Amino acid sequence: MILLDWGRTAGHAPGVAAIFGTGLIGGNAVGALQRNLSHARLRHMPWDWSLDTSGQAQQIVQAARNVLEGQGDAVFTTIWAAGRSGFGTDVQGMQDEFAALESVVDLALDIGADLPINRRCYIHLSSAGGLFEGQTCCGTDTMPKPLRPYGEYKLAQEAYIRDCIALGRRHILRPSSVYGYAPGARRGLFAVLIAKALQGQTATIMGALGTQRDYVFADDIGRFIADLVHDHASDPTSAGLSTSLLVSGRPATIYEVIGMVRDSSGRPLFVEIDPRPENARHNTFLRSALPSGFRPTGLQEGIALTVRAVSGERSQGKLI
Repeated sequence: MILLDWGRTAGHAPGVAAIFGTGLIGGNAVGALQRNLSHARLRHMPWDWSLDTSGQAQQIVQAARNVLEGQGDAVFTTIWAAGRSGFGTDVQGMQDEFAALESVVDLALDIGADLPINRRCYIHLSSAGGLFEGQTCCGTDTMPKPLRPYGEYKLAQEAYIRDCIALGRRHILRPSSVYGYAPGARRGLFAVLIAKALQGQTATIMGALGTQRDYVFADDIGRFIADLVHDHASDPTSAGLSTSLLVSGRPATIYEVIGMVRDSSGRPLFVEIDPRPENARHNTFLRSALPSGFRPTGLQEGIALTVRAVSGERSQGKLI
């Protein structure tokens, strides 16, 4: 995990953010926070999913309190982007993730205990794909109908965060199918397709070519998270709750994506289709579902940017 702190300006209070999960979304959020906040500095702290994280938690709590101490108007934000589950994760795997979330919430409550509740903030990354799998034209009023343990537990996580009023201002974010590339992060469908095209290898598709999904660029989510943190530091007056769908509102088929990867990479892309895909349901969202301030990058542009990032890794010999 990463502890990030920043100084006071005329526009915002000083503060600390604890970011759990520094993969594709969390890593982009850290980068955007560094660009958004004055004199931001970060420290990598040990934290893992082991059963006993008490020693790690104590180090994190003490480090955060050391920065917050003596700054009466400071703010504290926790960002949960550490979910490592996927559509196929079983009940035990989701229970393990929930236990990790509980430990992070306990840690956040410990750090923020001496702060007024309006100076605490919690940002939780959920999953629109897991909650609305198989549903189309979803909007802000669409009721989630999870089909797997993955979606059921993501919904349970949201309920847990909603009920924890002591966390302060709570933002529950529901990104749809996230794409992009970050060194060291778990490689998603788009990054795999691009890597295979650049290497002249065959990619296996675990879905149907006609499956419609809503794809959202990870950089856009990172910027949205950074804006939420900055807004809280600028105006820590509310301890309310919000739930947002982070989607593009422009569905695309896997067939379209393959064509865009070919065009952007300038390479042929050979694919092998799973004859019995387990993840081939449509999942689309309305453009009206986008929250204020969220500006999704167009799919063609986002894929081109991802191709550039993956190509950069390959040129350095880091792409496997």
